[in-house]
Amino acid sequence: MPTITDLLFLPWAAIILVSTIAAWRYVGEMKDPPAPSRWPAVAILVPVKGFTPTTKACFERLLELAYADFRLVVAVESEADPAAAAISALQALRPGKITLVVAGIAARGGQKVANLLAALDAIEDRDEIVVFTDADTLPDAGWLRRVVASLLGSRFGAVTGYRWMVPTDASLSTAVVAAANRSIVTLPRLPAPGNLLWGGTIALRRETLKTIDIRAYWRGAVSDDLQMTRALHDHGVEFFSSFENLLLSPVAFDWPSAFAFAIRQYRLLFLHFPGLWCIGAVLLVTPVLSSSLAVVLAWGGSRVALVMLVLALACGEIRFRGRRRIAAALWREDQAGFLGKPAHVDRWLRPLWFGFHAACLVASPWSRKIRWAEIEYVLHDPQDVEILRRPTVSADSARAGTAYGRSTVD
Repeated sequence: MPTITDLLFLPWAAIILVSTIAAWRYVGEMKDPPAPSRWPAVAILVPVKGFTPTTKACFERLLELAYADFRLVVAVESEADPAAAAISALQALRPGKITLVVAGIAARGGQKVANLLAALDAIEDRDEIVVFTDADTLPDAGWLRRVVASLLGSRFGAVTGYRWMVPTDASLSTAVVAAANRSIVTLPRLPAPGNLLWGGTIALRRETLKTIDIRAYWRGAVSDDLQMTRALHDHGVEFFSSFENLLLSPVAFDWPSAFAFAIRQYRLLFLHFPGLWCIGAVLLVTPVLSSSLAVVLAWGGSRVALVMLVLALACGEIRFRGRRRIAAALWREDQAGFLGKPAHVDRWLRPLWFGFHAACLVASPWSRKIRWAEIEYVLHDPQDVEILRRPTVSADSARAGTAYGRSTVD
């Protein structure tokens, strides 16, 4: 007869089994969408700050996309940003392929959002599809074709994807963040309104963009993707996250920036969608508390606790192998950062990266301050974001720079 203590393990067991099935089935859900009868004109909007080696590699890949009719709309905050000169040089090499937009310094709200608002003005009537991406990603040649085919071959009004972090150094902190991020990749897809957009890959028709009046949702905001998520939900436009639309994202973190990045992600989620934050809290905190209890009870002789620990270890190995299958299906393992320390941390140090993940979520609601791309903000409301401090950026520091995907928080 199970005891009350034994029954406490049921939610943990459910989380383990559902997440393991989802991770293992992920590759089976990856399908090449059917090619449309024609490939429409696409405008790709890219907000940029600074010009790092990753930014350079991103634009080299974007310009070599296997898609005939596309152009890049690149938005910077000012002509003093080194990205402006670099993009101007690319314009000269690829005339007609790149439009450079200077947004100006934001007085309120996020600078990335201000850049995107300016980029909207460069969309033309011939641009049937509008795609958003980030300059700290590494799209492969077929990325745009997959995204457009996914959109046109579905009943949905928009399609999104997610990042696959690739460590660029050998630090433990970077490997921990990458492992935690990969665990998000393989979570079960939630039905609306549990869906969230990711700003690194969003595609929708130009008419849909007009329908949702995205400008009204972006004014004064700091999060482009969460506010677009709200806009689509409010206008009844369904969207989905395609399994195959993952983008490589090179990363390097020390411990302060690792905690800062993860806390900022959950802080923004808590501000915009507190209900989803609560779901995340259940999914992360329950395994931490339950596994801690299981260790204590197993030490005292509980067979149920011992079985749960064995189940957790076995399913963790299955999820790890599922993530390796994803990497092998989309990239070489070295491209996906699945060799050496990153793989060992993902596989053998699960309590470390899972505990890190849970700690960042728990820490996120206790402040309204964030620091993103070296700009400090206070989040009063999703569309009431105050700029506290903006740094004086030298050309050298901007080149060393901070892409919009990197952040720290106070």
